Amino acid sequence: MNSIEKTYRPDLPAWIFIGGLSLFPWLIVWADAVHGVEREGLAIAIITSCFGFAYLISLRIVITPTELAFRNLFRGNQRIKHSEIKRLRLAWIRRSGKGPLRLFVEPREGSLKKEMDINAKVFSRKAIRAVLDLGARVAEAEDGGLQDGIVMKYVRDWKKRERKER
Repeated sequence: MNSIEKTYRPDLPAWIFIGGLSLFPWLIVWADAVHGVEREGLAIAIITSCFGFAYLISLRIVITPTELAFRNLFRGNQRIKHSEIKRLRLAWIRRSGKGPLRLFVEPREGSLKKEMDINAKVFSRKAIRAVLDLGARVAEAEDGGLQDGIVMKYVRDWKKRERKER
């Protein structure tokens, strides 16, 4: 087994999107600056920016020789030993308030651990493949055909349907 610890952080598009959204209130403050800067608007811009960047900085997947760890601003640090993993599953799920591309880490029966739910959309393909490869080594891994994203899965499914119709 690999004895190197690997840490994965959010991918650049996540930084651009979430970081850009968190900087949007600054645009409003700047546009309204001709009338004077209001404390409330400035406070909202500062809080929103700090929250967005704190969220991005907190996200992390760590794969060690003995465990898988996921860190999130809201749920803190979650860890599961390799021997406690039953199945890793990449899925497209619509839930309000959560990203649609999810990576689920299911614990074995009898384990005191709860299912780990990771927002896979903010991490690179390399990070998701590393977690799924870990799952294939220590338990079961299922990507649902989503490793290349939902668009490529749709295109592959569409081509399969088209071939069957011929």
